[in-house]
Amino acid sequence: MDAYIVIGVMILMIVAFVMNKWPFGLITMSCCIILGVTGVLDASGTFAGFCNPFVVMLAGSFVVTNALAKTSFISNVQKRIIQLQNGKSGFRLMAIFVIAIIVLSTFMPGPAMLAIIIVMARNLSDAGEVNAARIIFPAAALTTLWNGRIPFGIGAGNFAILNGFLEPYGDQYVVEMFDPMKAGLIPGILLALYTIFCYKLLPHKSVDRSVENEAAAAGTAEVKMSKRDEIITYITFCVMLAFMVLNQFTGDLLYIGPALCAVFLVFMKIITVEDVKQGITVDLIFMLAGIFTLTTALSETGAGQLIGKSILSLFGGASTQFGLIALFGGITIVITNFMSNNASMYSVIPVAITTALAAGLNPIPVILTVDVTAKCACLLPCSSGEAAMCHGASGYTLKETWKFTLPACAIFYVGTLVGTYLFF
Repeated sequence: MDAYIVIGVMILMIVAFVMNKWPFGLITMSCCIILGVTGVLDASGTFAGFCNPFVVMLAGSFVVTNALAKTSFISNVQKRIIQLQNGKSGFRLMAIFVIAIIVLSTFMPGPAMLAIIIVMARNLSDAGEVNAARIIFPAAALTTLWNGRIPFGIGAGNFAILNGFLEPYGDQYVVEMFDPMKAGLIPGILLALYTIFCYKLLPHKSVDRSVENEAAAAGTAEVKMSKRDEIITYITFCVMLAFMVLNQFTGDLLYIGPALCAVFLVFMKIITVEDVKQGITVDLIFMLAGIFTLTTALSETGAGQLIGKSILSLFGGASTQFGLIALFGGITIVITNFMSNNASMYSVIPVAITTALAAGLNPIPVILTVDVTAKCACLLPCSSGEAAMCHGASGYTLKETWKFTLPACAIFYVGTLVGTYLFF
């Protein structure tokens, strides 16, 4: 029964997103409260999203980047970006951001990296073809696909995770270190090119910098910082970046470090307690906390598996290798747009492995397909934490993004099938 309640609440949330009459944070938190009232979640579980490590990390990083926004550095960066915007075509400027996203995604967790990209993108003038909204929104799909895809930095252990699913079936099937990268290479390149050349499918829309300040874009302060305050702010920001980039060595400091830096700035009298309140109470924080709670409920109640099995029974089985990867690739894309990427992958892979083995087929191509397509999370704000960030920060409604996201998903799907079939 709980699973059906969760599915119903998810449908209600999506309808509310489409209507676009209420703040996203209000919608997601209302859905969490419904799950609490109906007994699906207990009191602590209803608001557990606020304890999610990524929410904690982002809240702290927003405070620190808000402080950075008051320095002369941001105004200088803004001038430089405007010069680039005026001196380069829209395609070339978009390409610069796309390459930056791919490179940073190798070393930084998606939400942490997006917080920085959003800050930089917000310095673009709305007068140019490539403005903040057109940069921020496509960044979600690019980040989820490329984050950890290259087997260095945060992606060094991805192949080991996939091998963990295969371990019960013996050592006959082993995923090699570069296999996840090879499987995602073609869709990754296609999606990057699609973003560069088709960004105009997204409407040219100004970002509301006064309301959605989740990425430290509260506007540059009229009162300039002293030289001493600026230096301390720069050092603190660099320390926060070090926690993120060196996450393999810093451990939990990846999540706690930004909060530590924010508190340090308060004690150094660079910012006030009111500044901290503004940074951690933006709508995006409530939206992410709500979505993380809902996706956990999908996983724990079995609602995610119920959705996957229903789709599987609807489309039937597959008796060929290509048929199998086509089937599970499609199923995963649908599921991953309703729950977290990892939850989608972990729900589908066990079913995919048993189906492949029952058909006498190699399970490696199908689990790699699931691994890649689970990152196609861009249709809805609830698709992933990255999607939630970019939907909220760009200011687009769902009606304004279909023309871009539906072709993106189709390209993602076809590219994954081609890449997996060619390499494996």
